[in-house]
Amino acid sequence: MLKSWKVRLAATSAVALVVLAAGLVWLWAERAALAERVIGRALAERGIAPISFNVGFIGLRSISLSGIVIGDPAAPDAAASSVTIAYSLGELLSGEVRSVEVEEAQLHVTLTREGLSLGALDPLLAGEGGGGLVLPPIAVRDAALTVTTPYGEFAFAGPASVQPEGEAILVSSRALRIADVADDPRFVPLVADGHLRLEGKRLGFAASVASAVDEDVPVPLFEAEGIYDGETRAGRATAEGALVFAREGLAPAAIAPVLRSLYLDIGGGIDYRAVVDVSGGDVSVAAVADLTDFSLNQTAGGSFAFTGRVEATGGLEEGTLKPIRMDLRGVKVADLALSERFAPLRVEGPVKYAQGALSADFVLRSALPPIAGARLANVTASYDVPAGRGQVRANGDLAFTPGQLELQTLLPSLKGTVARMSGALSYSANASLKDGNFMSSGVAKLSKVGFTASAATVEGVSGTVSLSSLLPLRTKGVQTLKVGMLQTGVPLENGMVAFELGRAGLRIVDANWSFAEGKLVLVSSSASVTAGNAEFLLSVEDVDLSVLTDLAGIPGLKATGRINGQVPIAIRNGDPILLDGNISAKDSGVIVYRGETTEAVASEQTTLLTDALQNFHYTELAGGLSGNANGELVLRLSLKGANPDLYDGYPFAINVKLEGSLADLLRRGTVGFRPLELIKEQSKGAVQPPANRTEP
Repeated sequence: MLKSWKVRLAATSAVALVVLAAGLVWLWAERAALAERVIGRALAERGIAPISFNVGFIGLRSISLSGIVIGDPAAPDAAASSVTIAYSLGELLSGEVRSVEVEEAQLHVTLTREGLSLGALDPLLAGEGGGGLVLPPIAVRDAALTVTTPYGEFAFAGPASVQPEGEAILVSSRALRIADVADDPRFVPLVADGHLRLEGKRLGFAASVASAVDEDVPVPLFEAEGIYDGETRAGRATAEGALVFAREGLAPAAIAPVLRSLYLDIGGGIDYRAVVDVSGGDVSVAAVADLTDFSLNQTAGGSFAFTGRVEATGGLEEGTLKPIRMDLRGVKVADLALSERFAPLRVEGPVKYAQGALSADFVLRSALPPIAGARLANVTASYDVPAGRGQVRANGDLAFTPGQLELQTLLPSLKGTVARMSGALSYSANASLKDGNFMSSGVAKLSKVGFTASAATVEGVSGTVSLSSLLPLRTKGVQTLKVGMLQTGVPLENGMVAFELGRAGLRIVDANWSFAEGKLVLVSSSASVTAGNAEFLLSVEDVDLSVLTDLAGIPGLKATGRINGQVPIAIRNGDPILLDGNISAKDSGVIVYRGETTEAVASEQTTLLTDALQNFHYTELAGGLSGNANGELVLRLSLKGANPDLYDGYPFAINVKLEGSLADLLRRGTVGFRPLELIKEQSKGAVQPPANRTEP
């Protein structure tokens, strides 16, 4: 009986062992299919579905999956070519593993105004389904992340690692490549070294970003960090960096191809910082740029360098671009032309961009140390970008001070040409662009302006000048100015100048001064662009010789009669050159010279001439001036007439040639020598008196 029981127990045990062995063999044979069901059930319990994959290998310490697709197979939210999971047997049964290695992983992330979404992997963010999934360390050899945002689609590619950090997930990469997924990318690919931290719906990141302009040596762009809360849909990111541009080096279009159409030729350095705030669907950006000899070259207006600070704000509001505002904080502007056109300026004020319209409101100040901060202009500008129309208005009030605020200090091209300026200038200028046509105009009001030029000294210039064009400079017809005093060899007071600037250049229509109870009139005889090279005709009208000799103040010299005539004048290299001309007396008159006796040895003819000029009644007087009005002049004088007190009024013909400085003659009443000492070829051509009348 006992033996029979033992046999039955042994037989039963043998059968059980066989069944168990068979079961274990079956389980081992079916381990891959069982693992697929277990893993699928575990993911499904956590809300991660749909998912498909194949178990390629399963052992006691690892499992290998392939063909992993999460989400819609046609457009998966995540995928991987293969995944190797390391574990212990107990960890596998509990759903926890030690590590994961992934090949060719793909992940799609969507950022909308409603928040952040990973598609079928959203439970990883929410911690839903069975208390959340505890991720093991994951190493991805080749990750490809696509992020869709309201501002475009961006691709991230490169090696990455995923590490659990408490309840958070830390994704990091040493060389993540970031590209703009567009037919015409706005920027060349970037390379980032940093990490991204996911904790529920809260996202944070920190990275060093460089541009892959040069694949071997990427150009560092900025250091960035930020956070975003998907629950509150709010976040902030900050970035800062520096770049140095050069014609033979880094160019803006090399970093951002979207700038190629602007044909920017930029040099110099720029340091920048930016803060980006996100709230719902709104994005606010505040940036600061410090410019160091930042040059803008080869523009329609020339080349310029900028140094100073620019602050900018802008962003998006409900998907619409918010007004962009840039504030120039004392930005120094220097002209880089070989012949500097203007002295360095400081520009202050805002530039705004809203709904396709640009506007600016600037104050221009001098950046020259002696007059630093002097306000030169107020400038307002607007430009409608879609319509291609805009306008600029400028106005200012300048109080000139010799040696400080002058046109030659503001406009170096005038240095040495117009100096020692005084008085005041008020001006306004307008320019507009419409339908491809550029138009400009301006008004300048001068009040008691004085200056010294190479050809003259001018004082008390007053009046208003209207300009029909600024580029090129054109007046609105003939303009008139009052001139208090013009000193160019001869001091001329209380004059009037009528002129115009046209296509042919500068034309003096009528410049006249009252002079010696007569008039001097100056007009252009040919067009000129600069006052350093021009031709004029000076007319002498009804000048009273008695007043003229009093003005000259030569001791013992008196004259009567009135003279008329014309003298051509050419401005050569800034000097007024008199080209002889013809001046003659209108009627007869008297010349009396009873000055000091010459120290030279008197000949019979010089004595005769001295006696004749003591009371010479002329019937003809003609002459001319030639030479440099600012230097040596030659005065030709031809006289015909007689002295009624000499030889019973016997007629004489006298030719006199005086050489010297007319400026000294008229300003100081002397030429530094006695006029009769300059009689050349004494009385050449004069009629000799009869022999019987040579004695009283």
